[in-house]
Amino acid sequence: MGYADDRALRQCSGWTGRPYQFFWRVIVGFAALLGQSLSAQEIDPYADEPDWYKPGHPLEPAEPASIETLEGFAVSKAVTVPAELGSISAMTTDPEGALIVGMQHKPGLYRVSLEGAGALEPLGGVADTIGWTQGLLWAFDSLYVTVAEKNDDYRPGLYRLVDTNSDGKFDEAKQLFEFRGMGEHGPHGLVVGPEGDRLYMICGNGTPVLESFDRRRTLTTEGSDHLMQPGFGDSQFSDAGWVFSFQPDGEDPELIAGGLRNSYDLAFNRDGELFTFDSDMEYDLGAPWYRPTRICHLVSGAEFGWRASAAKWPEWYEDSVGSVVDIGPSSPTGVVFGYETNFPGRYRDAFYVLDWTYATVYAVHLTPKGATYTGEIERFTSGIGLPLTDAAIGGDGSLYFSVGGRRLGSAIYRIRYTGDDTTHELAEVESTGKSARNLRQRLERFHGSQDSTAIDSVWPYLRSSDRSLRFAARVALEWQPTDHWKERAFAEQNATARLNALIALARQGNDAELKAVLGSLTELNWGVLNETEMLMALRVAELVLSRGGLALKSEGASIWEVAANMLPHDSVKVNRELARLLSAVNYSKAIDPLLDLMESDQGRISFGGLELVGRNLKYATPILNMTEAPPMEERLHIAQSLNWVEDGWSDSQRKRYFELTVDAIQNSRGGNGYQTFWKQTLDTARSGLSDVERQNLASIWAPLETVEEIPKAEGPGRIWTLDYLVDRISEGFGSRDYANGKRMYAAASCNACHGMGGEGGMVGPELSSIGQRFTVRDLLDSIIHPSRAIADQYQMMILSLENGETVTGRILSKDSRNAIVAHNAMNPTETRTIPIADISSLDSLPASTMPPDLLNALNEDEVLDLIAYLVAGGRADHALFKGREE
Repeated sequence: MGYADDRALRQCSGWTGRPYQFFWRVIVGFAALLGQSLSAQEIDPYADEPDWYKPGHPLEPAEPASIETLEGFAVSKAVTVPAELGSISAMTTDPEGALIVGMQHKPGLYRVSLEGAGALEPLGGVADTIGWTQGLLWAFDSLYVTVAEKNDDYRPGLYRLVDTNSDGKFDEAKQLFEFRGMGEHGPHGLVVGPEGDRLYMICGNGTPVLESFDRRRTLTTEGSDHLMQPGFGDSQFSDAGWVFSFQPDGEDPELIAGGLRNSYDLAFNRDGELFTFDSDMEYDLGAPWYRPTRICHLVSGAEFGWRASAAKWPEWYEDSVGSVVDIGPSSPTGVVFGYETNFPGRYRDAFYVLDWTYATVYAVHLTPKGATYTGEIERFTSGIGLPLTDAAIGGDGSLYFSVGGRRLGSAIYRIRYTGDDTTHELAEVESTGKSARNLRQRLERFHGSQDSTAIDSVWPYLRSSDRSLRFAARVALEWQPTDHWKERAFAEQNATARLNALIALARQGNDAELKAVLGSLTELNWGVLNETEMLMALRVAELVLSRGGLALKSEGASIWEVAANMLPHDSVKVNRELARLLSAVNYSKAIDPLLDLMESDQGRISFGGLELVGRNLKYATPILNMTEAPPMEERLHIAQSLNWVEDGWSDSQRKRYFELTVDAIQNSRGGNGYQTFWKQTLDTARSGLSDVERQNLASIWAPLETVEEIPKAEGPGRIWTLDYLVDRISEGFGSRDYANGKRMYAAASCNACHGMGGEGGMVGPELSSIGQRFTVRDLLDSIIHPSRAIADQYQMMILSLENGETVTGRILSKDSRNAIVAHNAMNPTETRTIPIADISSLDSLPASTMPPDLLNALNEDEVLDLIAYLVAGGRADHALFKGREE
């Protein structure tokens, strides 16, 4: 397979960090499955880097033949970047349509002609000394460069490179803005505005907002505007990821939007509307506050609600902007509209967004919806070895994308259209939604300033059925003095308009006004509110309590009683907000219905993207774990919320709470933070018990505290190949060590999923007779290459349901009406019956949940002892162990 020699492989024992050893070996094993090889020099290039930084990609870019794209399109490699030049992180085009690229960790900007061999030509002048970039833009006879990495020559910031003497080389690099943040969550991409006179720039959540803004469209607020469950620290408000605009010389900066996580790039469509591809927090997978990566419409004054951990706003908060379309786990990088391509039809109109982690280019097809848009996602190009960093449209009408980042091997690829469709002209600009967008823009003119005509102008749109119009109107209202409109808010008879005005007053009012807002909620007829209005009303109450403090809860006693009578609600969203609010005000009558809701949650996966797990197993391992034991989001949310309730608990309620909590810890999985969140919740709940209660309930959580220590291999390990082990064992096992084979069976985690002699897991096949049913070669092949052939009865399936839910598991049986699915490998007897009519699509998980690296931590004797133990079916009296005792 071309793997490293024994000497280099033995260096594996020096790898830093056990999680890294595991994940790197997973990637190596998966590369082996696909025929990709690693050289000796590639074993440990990230030894000195933190684990989160390690990429999980093959170190060399993919060959074009291995890249998948849509029919009618062809992918070719335009440039291979010499290793000494660095790894491309940003790309733009010059006035001639050639590519300009910069590197993540090194200086130097380069031009790539689209003709000839595609070599990287240094731009010369000051362009040779600047780099470390995560944003490039050629505009206004200048090259704008975002310096995002720490270096000795240029402070992090935005620089404008100018050729002052017209000799064809940039001789001046003027810093327009200095940023206090840097790195992969620092300052990022730029784009020219639709009017052609301003630039727009996006910064990640590691970049504090500039203090020099004289103008802003977002409203300055304090605090998280979110009630934080006990046990989770308060998350102070932050503009987080933000967007601003400025003149070409850096003058007149204006803050446009905030509350993103970490968007790398942004682009305008033909309607003059601005979009980005925003990040998730993969650590939060399975948590109730997890937000998938998503396409966001960057409207004026937008607040997207990013906060740390549990303080993140759910997308349904009326005072935030929801997503255009959710994509799922990924790592957003470059974005570009396809208008300048020679692609046909809708592919020329598409919004192309890049995912670094799962090596995918998506084509997002946007459709007007009211004053905003909705979107349809299509996988356009993907592969293994494609850590995508940026994209640009070349002067030849092809789509170019770069791969690299984090010191990986780097290249530029070209996607061109080769099909028969000749409709290369752009479709007519869509008039649908134009009047609504124009109306929204008229409302947005009141953002950022006080205007005597604003209140009357925006008030009718507080009741609009279009959320984006309501948002624009409310932001405009908040910019006006509250004394000019608060009485109108209290007198408003339309529920939607009244609630929007109350949200505005809760956000901008003083203490007396906050009390009045809560009192106004008691006048609502809660029984006739629809889901949207109910969520708005609960949001008003939360804003009042988060701004004014929980001491105000007595002002809304009648509200809490009405709200409790609505449990359980038909809406999961409403149930979440009811749980948060009623628990925060210590309403003990809600305990029983909330415990019922906890018990009803048996786990589910609420995001897509499972089909991509094979493209980066380092990051996908938590997702694979979730397919075996789905997370219990609603149960976690309610368990956290109930920790507010100090009074009114009965002994049976306490017992039930802890039983449901411990069950979730044992039988559900999520991202790397999921178990931590549950244990924080459990610890907080236990801290509120008396000594007697703790003693009476301790047996419930005792199993969590008596975990058997897993044996460890001595190593040093190596990357074991099938041919080597088959050749070695063909010489004979010799006399193997039974006790060590049994230890290695546990050390390699075989017993977690497989039964042997009546002990072990039930996820995979029972192994007691495996030595009688398979040759040694077949046995080794199934261990080293587990995804090569997955038996039907153990194939994990992805069921996408009509309601948007995703269920993963093994289908135990299926007829014309129902499918019975084992959806929790931690509890194999638990099944779920799903009507066939509810299933919109059914796909197999492309990778086995068994990692391909299980042997790689073991030395040769340990591998041979383990294989002998398997061949013997766990029997100590087998001939392979003759003369050995357990």
